[in-house]
Amino acid sequence: MGKLSATALLLCAAVLPSAAHADTDACSLLAPAQVGAAVGVPVSEGKHVTPSFVKTCTWTASGTSAVKYVTLYLQTAAAYEGGKQMAVRMAAAGAKVTPASVGDDGYYFVAGDQVGLLVKKGDASFKVAVYATLPVAKKEAMELALAQEVVGKL
Repeated sequence: MGKLSATALLLCAAVLPSAAHADTDACSLLAPAQVGAAVGVPVSEGKHVTPSFVKTCTWTASGTSAVKYVTLYLQTAAAYEGGKQMAVRMAAAGAKVTPASVGDDGYYFVAGDQVGLLVKKGDASFKVAVYATLPVAKKEAMELALAQEVVGKL
């Protein structure tokens, strides 16, 4: 992953407030079977980075595959708006922002070969990202399938 890619994706996720539906556990929004169906390989049960922070969930692909892992990060609608403004500014440095038809508003943020789909629905939003050695368009399609599952549960 290029320096711009890593920096851009980390900024979009780390700079923003993370409170979205205080009682929602990100791992409860997608079953491993749903994640596996979207990415085309079996995945592990979702896990939190730390047990006390339930707004991010990671599913790890099993075996050797182009897909390494999938993350879901929950945040507020206000964080979504701030992130979108920042993404548009970063587009001037080589990143790309394209609309996505999901939820009330959505966009793909592409930096190098990395992509994340950010979606707003009502007063909540989330980012879903597939980390894989695949073309951006394929990752976008996988992320859209996952986002449509999540939107139905918010």
